[in-house]
Amino acid sequence: MKKNELRSLSIIAIIFIALIVSRISYLSYVKYQDTIMTQQIEHLMTISKSIGRSLNLYIGEKGKGLKNLAADIAHHMETSPEGPNQEYILRAMKKFHINQNEEVSNLNYMEVKNRFFLTYPKQDFIVTGGDFYDEISYVKARKKSYIGYPYHDRNDTLSINIVEPVIVENELSGIIFGKIKLENMNELLLKPVKIGEYGYAVVKDSTGKILMHPSHAQVGDYIITSRKKKYPHLDYKGISSLFKKQLTQKEGFHIYYSYWWPQDTLELTKKINVFSRINFSSDFWIVSVVTSYDEINKPIRDYLYSSILISTIIILISSCIVFWIVKIIKNKEAYEMETNYLRELNKSTEELRKKDAELHHRRKLETIGTLTGGIAHEFNNILTPIMGHSEILLRNLDPDLDNYEDAEAIYNSSKRAQEIIDHIRVFSGDKNIKIKYNILPVNKVVEDALKFSEFMLPSNIKIEKEIKEDCGNIYANETQIHQVILNLCTNACNAMKNTKDGMLKIKMDIVKYQNQKGSEENADFKREYIRISFEDNGCGIEEDIMEKIFDPFFTKKLSDKSSGLGLSIVQGIVTKHGGMIEISSKINTGSKFEVYIPKAKLNETIDSAQTQSSDISGKEKVLIIDDDKGIADMLKRGLNELGYSVSCIVQCDEILKKFTYIKENFDIVVTDLTMPEISGIQIAKKIKRNQPNVKIILITAYSDEPLEEYMKDKTLDDYLIKPVSAAQVSRSIRKIMEDNQL
Repeated sequence: MKKNELRSLSIIAIIFIALIVSRISYLSYVKYQDTIMTQQIEHLMTISKSIGRSLNLYIGEKGKGLKNLAADIAHHMETSPEGPNQEYILRAMKKFHINQNEEVSNLNYMEVKNRFFLTYPKQDFIVTGGDFYDEISYVKARKKSYIGYPYHDRNDTLSINIVEPVIVENELSGIIFGKIKLENMNELLLKPVKIGEYGYAVVKDSTGKILMHPSHAQVGDYIITSRKKKYPHLDYKGISSLFKKQLTQKEGFHIYYSYWWPQDTLELTKKINVFSRINFSSDFWIVSVVTSYDEINKPIRDYLYSSILISTIIILISSCIVFWIVKIIKNKEAYEMETNYLRELNKSTEELRKKDAELHHRRKLETIGTLTGGIAHEFNNILTPIMGHSEILLRNLDPDLDNYEDAEAIYNSSKRAQEIIDHIRVFSGDKNIKIKYNILPVNKVVEDALKFSEFMLPSNIKIEKEIKEDCGNIYANETQIHQVILNLCTNACNAMKNTKDGMLKIKMDIVKYQNQKGSEENADFKREYIRISFEDNGCGIEEDIMEKIFDPFFTKKLSDKSSGLGLSIVQGIVTKHGGMIEISSKINTGSKFEVYIPKAKLNETIDSAQTQSSDISGKEKVLIIDDDKGIADMLKRGLNELGYSVSCIVQCDEILKKFTYIKENFDIVVTDLTMPEISGIQIAKKIKRNQPNVKIILITAYSDEPLEEYMKDKTLDDYLIKPVSAAQVSRSIRKIMEDNQL
């Protein structure tokens, strides 16, 4: 094994080990992160629900006490209807107030029939709240307990009323109001809760009003509107998305950016908020537990750092082992010498090996060509309905709708996929491919190709570019021009692989072609050409093989990495574009390739623009023949929308039975090539034999048939390569009908 190969294998082994270790470490880190975050969220949810249950129990216990008070008053009224009820009610309320340790701060009694009010402790007004009449109406209508909305009392303290009916002989006699200050619940149930360094618990209602908060200054504020008034310059996107989520979900969590509001200096901080709900007769409250995301994430980051350290140690140890093994192999190979017999044998069999390698390459490329042709066929059949239906959507949708952009994206993607499949078909040797040429700005095409080529250059090779600005346009296929530049850059890199300071000089300018050695067949000496030259300081090319370098399969490094087709493909592409290629070289000095591509003429630009803007509607009678119902239906629908009268046949036995009907009733027949029992070519020949005026358009995903020959002998009027759309078929019909009128 050669020294470079050993070094390459050792590097590959180390990279492989590094990738495996990194992958395992990453998966372990992700799993650990998910576990920690899940545990922390569950823990915070437990705290939130525990606070909610405590609030429910607290309010429920006060409500239960008021219910007992109402029952006691009702019992007294039933047993002593003529007694002094007002004095008894005041004594009962006083007793209840003392038993509750003044946690129910005010009690009010309203007698329904006589409409008198009693309060304890005594005060000059009735403690009610903003929804006093709603509370009375609710209790009167349902004769049930009611927990009212939070409100500010005269001391600006947030409170709620627990309203309890007094029922005497199934009739509402009175209503008891018990006022509970929310600050008491806040001090008892929320303030003791501490999560991390800054975390806390907070309660708000469905309007976003803060009911309980560790900071008294925050109580009574709305979480967004009040804070926006105080701090209009802050970012409220995170807290807005949190509140929307809390209004739509009963419980959950949200990771967002907000501020620690109790602090003097407000800085945007990443938080995690876990919330749940508690429901009352009037509304629901949101119980949130807020903490810093970084505090939760700290052990996860520590685990990541330790994982990286351990992985690095493992990779270093593995690298040492690999280099130790490589050293052993090198020492072993140092003692092995090739014998004279093997050298003579290699010399006599070298030519045979080259021929065998060339044959192997031919067979391999033929196999790959067959495989890529099959792949292109299948993908083109899949792309046809995608392109067709997206085109129909674009034609029918209003461009102002959002869905129009979605349909346009689908259509453009299918067109891009079509171009990729076309290039695969070129590689497969499909002679029926129609390469698309466009007017292209040559500076942009070359710069884009060179950007890609620069990534492949090894560190010992530099590029020196001398590109003339605004060289104009060329009429060309962009992908093929990219392929020419890429192949020539790759060829130069191979020539300089053993050069210490490799230099690839790339120049582009505008010239009139002048060949010192004689004229070229493609040369037009009156026309301007774009000249792109590639000059390297590599090993050079021997004079005896200079004439062979453009031959297919010729290469000095025949191996699995070299097909011998690079320069042959370059010459073929340049020739198809009406250009030329020249080469000069000197051993151990370098080589220079000059590519000449003709500049685009004005009429080429005009023709291209006119082709795109032509009208494609028509009124002819069209028959679609395709065993793929999806494709047939798509073409029928699209052509119908363009004004044609369209019918479809998808069963091959129908085709065989209806030839006379087809010949006499349709102007255009659009048929697939490959179908069971009968091919599109057979259909075309049978129709043309008896009715030559019927126009035949063949559509196919891939074909070895000589379709251009069938065009010449009038068996076919046109053929289209899938994927096709209704618009493409219509353009073909219009072209055929226009040619027929000339």
